[in-house]
Amino acid sequence: MKRLNLRYKLIAISGVLGAIIVAAFLGHNAWQEFLVEQKQENKSRILNSVRAEFDRYFREGGERPNNLVIDGNEVALKYAINLELEAFTKKMISRYSSAHVAVVVMDNDTGNLLVSIGHSRANREFGPFLPFTATHPAASLFKIITAADLLENTPVTEDSRFKFHGRGTTLYRRQLEQTNSRWARYQSLEKAFAYSNNVIFGKAAMNQTNAKSILKTAFNFGFNRDIMDDVNLSRSIVEMPESQYNLAEIATGFNRDTLVSPVHAAAIAAAIANGGEFVTPRFLNSVIDTKNEETLWQARRSTREAMSAENAMALRHMMELTVSKGTARGSFRRFDRKVRSLVSVGGKTGSISGGMPDGKRDWFTAFAIPKDSSAGKGISISVMIVNDNKWYIKSSYLAKEIITYYFKKIMRIENAFLRDGSSQRKGEQGKKVNGT
Repeated sequence: MKRLNLRYKLIAISGVLGAIIVAAFLGHNAWQEFLVEQKQENKSRILNSVRAEFDRYFREGGERPNNLVIDGNEVALKYAINLELEAFTKKMISRYSSAHVAVVVMDNDTGNLLVSIGHSRANREFGPFLPFTATHPAASLFKIITAADLLENTPVTEDSRFKFHGRGTTLYRRQLEQTNSRWARYQSLEKAFAYSNNVIFGKAAMNQTNAKSILKTAFNFGFNRDIMDDVNLSRSIVEMPESQYNLAEIATGFNRDTLVSPVHAAAIAAAIANGGEFVTPRFLNSVIDTKNEETLWQARRSTREAMSAENAMALRHMMELTVSKGTARGSFRRFDRKVRSLVSVGGKTGSISGGMPDGKRDWFTAFAIPKDSSAGKGISISVMIVNDNKWYIKSSYLAKEIITYYFKKIMRIENAFLRDGSSQRKGEQGKKVNGT
């Protein structure tokens, strides 16, 4: 009997000890979860404070903030900016007297915004307002989205031929009708893109796809959604069309209602350069506690698939044709020979009146990718120039000058190729990439 009581006592004690161990284990896990939640809340609070400061900076301009006080602690902001490239871009913009200019240069691999500046002739100041606002009609830049939708979701290929009549730069209702006119001409989708043929893109949108499909593709490329983590970037907007003709207007960019920011325009080109992978742009690399030298927030590479790699390659070829033979060929006719031999450049032009600030917009968004993959993934660039009564410089020309400077003076890509024809990354190229 005594043995039985002793056994029950041992079982009871074991049960109590087990309960204590389980409770301690659960308590430890709960504490760890609490600490993780606290850390996440701290990061969110820090990021929200940084965003609020950026909102003020974008609205008011002035000096770029380098230090902030958050929760009583001083923190340092480490930017993704390349100071040398930014200085060259400012120098180029200052040579001309365009009413408004916005330039964005994005690293295709990391999403770092190496340059993101705007300039207005009236106040003669550089600032971030124009690049980070989506008050600008996208014009023919939207043909990139339409082309992506046609390649992804329809039987259309870059070699598909379309019949059209009249001037390709116009978009009259009668041009979108089926016709057997003897004056009709044929053009492939690839050439229609390179020469920005509104009629072919309008007819292709009406006959080969639909509004729902185009808007879904636009969403995949960042329209109607937030595309940045560290900045409250205003959303680029595309609306549901009200008619078939309105669908053709949207698909070609022949309207003032589809809006895009220069930052987003560069990110779209980068998505094509990255084989259909949309990389989140980032203005900031990290937030550092200046007292403890502790990293409070660190940017991370964030991506999603915008389109398949196969179709992105086809669209890349279409953008390259735009530069070599299409609407941007004039600006790149005197492209530096060394850079031309080592770098592939593709882009899309666009022009339209309207938007805010008002004026005639001249757009160019492009990628520049080293032909040798060991030299990196290159950059993408968007240039938006708003002209009033007089044109001083084309956006594609300014982009060409910036691309040339980046690869010759910063990357020094011509020095990366050895005598035996192989290549190597330049060891010093990372020193000037990040600025504060």
